[in-house]
Parts: sequence; structure tokens; C-alpha cells
Amino acid sequence: MTKNAAAATEEFNTEIARHQLLAGWNRRGNPPMWPEPNGSFVPAVWHYADAADLLRRSADHIPAERTERRNLIMVNPSDGNRYPTLKTHVLAYQMVLPGERARTHRHSPHAGRVVLESDGAYTVVNGVRIPMKPGDVVLTPGMHWHGHAHDGTEPAVWVDFLDVPLVQLLEPMFFEPYPGDWQAPERETRDTPLLFPYDVIRERLSAAEPDPTGRYGRRTELGDPALPTVGLYMQRLDPGTTTTSFRTSANCQYVVVEGEGSSVIEGVEVSWSRGDTIAAPSWKGQFHRSERGAVLLAITDEPLQRYCGYLRTEDYEAGGRAALAASAYRVG
Repeated sequence: MTKNAAAATEEFNTEIARHQLLAGWNRRGNPPMWPEPNGSFVPAVWHYADAADLLRRSADHIPAERTERRNLIMVNPSDGNRYPTLKTHVLAYQMVLPGERARTHRHSPHAGRVVLESDGAYTVVNGVRIPMKPGDVVLTPGMHWHGHAHDGTEPAVWVDFLDVPLVQLLEPMFFEPYPGDWQAPERETRDTPLLFPYDVIRERLSAAEPDPTGRYGRRTELGDPALPTVGLYMQRLDPGTTTTSFRTSANCQYVVVEGEGSSVIEGVEVSWSRGDTIAAPSWKGQFHRSERGAVLLAITDEPLQRYCGYLRTEDYEAGGRAALAASAYRVG
């Protein structure tokens, strides 16, 4: 191209930009599509012992009336990230002290929680009081009024999960505080589709056959799906289990409900125990192991990806599971 031709092309490109247009032929090095997922989110682990200590200490600094929720958000440590745990979901540890209330509100994001500690805590969803016990999973679908309170003697703690990052991206975000701050319950029950009691879940896991692919141990789905944008699976690793390595386009977070073990996620090894949370980003190879046995709650965006036709899952050896484990480095 001659000097005059290059100058004319540059002038033409400048004219295009003045019309708020982008010449598709100038996107070399910055393509709009790529051969497979290459997201920036990284494997990570958050330890419950650390969060529980910080939450208890927060009571000295942040009274309940000064905050919508006393929680600690699990921010993925990827470069430039300021909020999400993974691309479509955010998770947080939340604590309610005896005698406290977390005031009632509602919002367009779908949400839920898995209970870690409770000797008298309850949630009120659309006027229904639902007592919560350790291991229970409770749902608060979008635009359902919900607040929490605690009549027991020890701090109640759970892990919240919400699709807030997805709603922020799509922009239909609505939030509304309840008039007067608190919706008094009209009735009490644990017989509701919004609650998955842990004693029932354990029975279902005991009756479940081991997953034939070897990826999940014994597994049962909570709901079908639990929420439009959130899939929930409780999975049990029997003692001595090492799962088959796989990768999925779905973003996966795991909360340890019982036991201890470790995971290798794209060469990153994380050890975990009860209450810890693990993040396995989209299309990263992962497998899990437990010598003594464990139960994990898997929180994924599978339902949304399946509905859109995006979901893809496959075995993933990356040179062999042994090689992936041998090359792993540890975080947390």
C-alpha cells in the first residue's frame, strides 16, 4: 500500500468512527469470537473458618441496623474483578446474631442459601416463616419478599448465592425495601417447595447410584432446576473417592456441607473442609477427591446455558489426570 493510500484508508477509518461505527475488517488481534472459552476468572477457595471469625468480629463494628445484610462477599481474585465470585453468580457468607433481624426486601435477582449454623434462625419468604437447620437449602426466587431473623442462642451462618452479576449485565435490576422494614410471618412451615431439608437430601443421596461418568460421586438435583439461572446439585463423595476429570462450559461453585478433601482445577489444587467454598470457572478442568468422604453443594449456571443451547461438558484429562495433579500448585 502506498503512503497516499495508507493515509486515505486511515482518514476513511476515522470517518467511520465519527459515526459510532467500527470497521469489522480492523478487528485483527481483537476478535469478537474465539475457538473456546478463555475467561479471566480463576480457580479460588474461601475458608469458612476465616469468614466466621471476621463475621463475628464485624458485630463490634457494624450493628444490624446499619447494613442491609451482615455478609462477606466472595470476590474472585482475577485481575480487575471487583464483585462476582464467578461470571454469572456471586456468593457470600452471611451471619445473623441471636435476637437480630435482617430486614425484608425483594429484588429481581434469583437467590438462595445453604445453611451452615442455625439453632433457631428462620427466613420469612412472602409471609411464610421457614425454620432453617444446618445443611438445608432455601430458595428466594426473584421478586419474592424475604427477610431473616434468629431466635436461638448462637450465631447463625449460611452461604448466600445470587445471580446478581448476570442481572447487572442484562440490566433488569429492580430492588425494593419492604414498607416498615420487616414482613411479619403469617404462618410457619417447612413443607414448601422453597426448602430442601437436609435430612431428606441425605436420604436421597444414600439411595442414589454412583454417577456412571465418575465425575460427581452420588448426586441428586435440587429442583428441576432450582431457579431459572441457578442449578443446584448435592453430591456425595464416598470415602476414598477421586472423581473423573472433566470440564464444563458452566460456571461451578461448591460449598462443603460435610467432610474434607481437595480439588484440582486447571492445575490449581485447593484443600477444603466443612463450610469452605470453591470456585471452578467455565471450561477449566476439574476433579475432586476425599479420603474420609464429603458432601458438596454444587451451584452452577447450567440451567441458563442449557436453555440457551450453550452448555457443553466433556471428560478432560489435560495429558492425564495424574499429570494434571502432579503439575498442580496450591492456593488458599
